[in-house]
Amino acid sequence: MINRDTQIKVPLYGNPYQFACHTLKVSDMRNHSYADVFTVTEADVLAYTEKHGLPDSPTIDQLTDGFYYYEEQGTWYTFFRERGITFDAQQFSHTQTAKNYIVSMLLKLTMTGLY
Repeated sequence: MINRDTQIKVPLYGNPYQFACHTLKVSDMRNHSYADVFTVTEADVLAYTEKHGLPDSPTIDQLTDGFYYYEEQGTWYTFFRERGITFDAQQFSHTQTAKNYIVSMLLKLTMTGLY
């Protein structure tokens, strides 16, 4: 069994696909389930980030696609950027609501089913 912290760190900081393939000793995940590798829940990941903080958002620039988030003067901002176009911009005045949303989005982007 893979320890809980590792199961949480991989989706937040690593490459879940590569980790799952290595763990299951397979070349791809077509005939396998991430549930065979990751048994933590979104609540576990959120609790971990409460203790250890959120992963750093990528540096914001006009050229890099991705999901971005930052806090400025008590307000959290999140958005996606693709091909230089920003969309799905969100603004949160409550820190916990922002962190819940950010963790949820980070997990959805891993496609591991941990949400």
